[in-house]
Amino acid sequence: MIDRFYARNLVGFETIDIDFEPGLVAITGPSGAGKSVFMGAILSIFGLSRMQADVAEAVLEKSPLLDLQSFDDGESEIVIRALKKEKVRYLLNSLTISKKRLKEIASAVVRHISQRSNDELSADLLLELLDAMAASEDSAYAKRLESFHALYDEYIAKARKLDEMRADEKRVKELIEFAEFEISKIDELAPVPGEDEKLMELKRKLSKRERISEAIARASTIFESEDAVLEALGLIEGDTALFNEAMSMLHHDFELAEEMLDGLEEVDVKSVLDRIEALASLKRRYGSIEEALEYRAKKIEELRYYRNIDHELGSLETDTEKLLVALEKEARNISETRTLAAKKVERFANGYLQQLRMPPLRFDISLKPLDRSGMDRVDIDMQGSSIQTLSGGEFNRIRLALLLCKSELAGGEGVLLIDEIDANVSGDESIAIARLLKMLSKNYQIIAISHQPHLSAAADQHLLVTKEKERSVARSLSRQERIDEISRMIAGEKGMEEAADFANKIIKEFSA
Repeated sequence: MIDRFYARNLVGFETIDIDFEPGLVAITGPSGAGKSVFMGAILSIFGLSRMQADVAEAVLEKSPLLDLQSFDDGESEIVIRALKKEKVRYLLNSLTISKKRLKEIASAVVRHISQRSNDELSADLLLELLDAMAASEDSAYAKRLESFHALYDEYIAKARKLDEMRADEKRVKELIEFAEFEISKIDELAPVPGEDEKLMELKRKLSKRERISEAIARASTIFESEDAVLEALGLIEGDTALFNEAMSMLHHDFELAEEMLDGLEEVDVKSVLDRIEALASLKRRYGSIEEALEYRAKKIEELRYYRNIDHELGSLETDTEKLLVALEKEARNISETRTLAAKKVERFANGYLQQLRMPPLRFDISLKPLDRSGMDRVDIDMQGSSIQTLSGGEFNRIRLALLLCKSELAGGEGVLLIDEIDANVSGDESIAIARLLKMLSKNYQIIAISHQPHLSAAADQHLLVTKEKERSVARSLSRQERIDEISRMIAGEKGMEEAADFANKIIKEFSA
């Protein structure tokens, strides 16, 4: 649930700072006071609408439904912030997050129900309802669905692979020729890891060969004075051992240098430079010798695949056909279970619809092409009327009945943000909606804009949005302030005294 919401410099508002309570929260106020702006600001912090405040923040209780991953800081609360300058920047637990990712995470617990949204009565959600009923009747049903989904995913993976192989088969000769050409180009050069570094070192030595030879020739004159130095050291009783050791090391180093120079005489400079250029060209294409050899290994594997494609294709076709047969069989079994569940959900939902002064509904299950959900298409029939022909009020009452069914069958938690679900209904219908929303709020925190007194009276918390000195203000009402506001909703600014008794009465009725 949302524990706190804060916004600054929101259209019409200077600041909003509200501590939300669990259960049913009603937002009321005169037309044009800013109720929709307030609701829009809450939606925007979850990426569900355009951000209009300069700063917004929401504090939520942590839920196991939220897939926070790296955003989990170990605290019991979650803090979402949005900052708007030239662009909007979102932060989840102080870490920057994209609007898209934030919306994905929040969608697990926060849902927006506007006056008419067919997504709320989509075939997928109706299937979820039937599956929830089936699972409540048979504990093994959920595992059957899970196995079906896994089987379908395996089938799709194999079917895609089969399509790729069939496409490959049509141009396999061309692919074999290309793979062989790519392999031969690398084999022709036969690169060895580290070879390029060794060649560059050889190139450096070749470039210094003449200078090294001349330097050694000049320095070798030191050996002509070697005997004279030893004689002098003997006369002065100096350390001849140290001198002999140094000269021995010098003889050795010069001999190695001479051998190296002799070896360089035999090197074909042009072939070295050509090899360096060829390896450089290889590296420009593949990145490094190691990457070129990895590419070669990949092409060899592809070549093996292309040459065995006929055998693999036949085997894959057989596997895919077997999976499809198994899927269709299990989809039919699931369809039978859903058909039985539909009758039970109908009875369940129609109990709520009767309270809402609505005719009973019927689930119409028809076949569709096989997909991950099965082969069932689910629609709602209202005694010959489709969902598309219903009025806004009728649509909202069906939606409320099905939400209650889902809540009762599958449980649930989270936040429902509702825009005027009790619009376009009569007094009796408004009372029924308020009662059922109160029931639904046992599992959900419901934040709802309303112009009807009954929903406001049923609320656990009543927020009023008004205009004060041309600025919008939102605040939580005390009991007496609630009575005054509900009286205004019943009788307008006049007749408040007569309406107050009725307002107090309905608050007591919903509190009982």
